[in-house]
Amino acid sequence: MISKRVGSFVATLLLAVLACGTAMASAGGEGGGSDWKDFFLRLLNFAVMLAILVKLLKKPATNFFVSRRENIQRLLKELEEKKQEAAARAEEYKSKLAVLDKETERILEEYIQEGEAERRKIIEAAERQAEYIHQQAQFAIQQEIKSAKESLKEEIAELTVSAAEELLKKNIRGEDQKRLVEDFMTKAVEAK
Repeated sequence: MISKRVGSFVATLLLAVLACGTAMASAGGEGGGSDWKDFFLRLLNFAVMLAILVKLLKKPATNFFVSRRENIQRLLKELEEKKQEAAARAEEYKSKLAVLDKETERILEEYIQEGEAERRKIIEAAERQAEYIHQQAQFAIQQEIKSAKESLKEEIAELTVSAAEELLKKNIRGEDQKRLVEDFMTKAVEAK
């Protein structure tokens, strides 16, 4: 640590000497000896000023760079942790999505099966209803036919009786009528 400080100081001093030498060379080197005395005084002044600045600014500069390095390291560590958390979360979400896709397919398949079962039930119920309606229609047709037959029989009987009456009215004479009345009365008395 000390050798680094000494090395830094010597390097700075050499740079200052070179800068001053360059400045004097550009002035043309006039004045001879007093220029070198002035040069060394300025160099000494510069070295003292540099030592004071190093002494005063070393600790704050060191603290600044150390804290800056620590902050950067902490920030990098936090970013790495967040990156790992994000990667873990991404994997978790991927697995959840895979499970969700499978669950969605399963639910969809269940709904399709339920729909098919419901469709079969509806078709069966419709077929039963159609059979019931067919049976009711057959029964209603038979009843209508039976009713129509009875109605026709009654009508035929009425028409037959009417025709017989007409025929009798036309063909019956007074004697036939008396004989019929007497036969009716005899049968009525015998029936009692």
